[in-house]
Order: sequence, then C-alpha cells, then structure tokens
Amino acid sequence: MKIRIFLFSVLMMCSGISATTQAAVKVENKEQVELRIAQIKERVSEIKSIDIDHLNKTERVNLKHELKDMNKELRAMSPYVYVSVGALILIIILILILL
Repeated sequence: MKIRIFLFSVLMMCSGISATTQAAVKVENKEQVELRIAQIKERVSEIKSIDIDHLNKTERVNLKHELKDMNKELRAMSPYVYVSVGALILIIILILILL
C-alpha cells in the first residue's frame, strides 16, 4: 500500500505539476508604481468614456488589445502565487501520509 502511494506521489511530481510564482520582474520604487497605476486608471476611464458605436472595427480591436495589455501590466506589478490543482492534491496526500 505504501509503495502505491509513493509511486503515485512520484508520478505526480514527475508529471510537471508544480507551484509557480509570478512576480514582478522589474519593480521600481513604490512611488513610480503608484504613478503608473494612476496613469492606467486615467486611460481606462478615457476609454470607457469613448462612444464605441462610432469607431470602426480596427479601432475597437486596438482599444481591446490596449486594455488587455494594461491589465497584464497591472498583474505583473503585484506578485501572485499560483498553485495548480495537482500540486494541491499532492500536498494534501503528503499531509495525510505524514499524519
């Protein structure tokens, strides 16, 4: 029984399931980050105030891409820790084995 559990845990570890961290690669001091966040918020409010009905398709697509890029930039400014479901199951199994 212990061999099966051990083999299962080794299989889960070797299958590439791991906890990944996404941290800001280039973090300046806090004032610069807050300034950039304020700029992004201002640009988002400008985009929301635009009447999208009068724009052509390429302009709408460009605005959509700009919003997505700003969203990615904001997420990169604050660190997140992502734990996959497989890693979470593995952690629970290891805790049960050790207890």
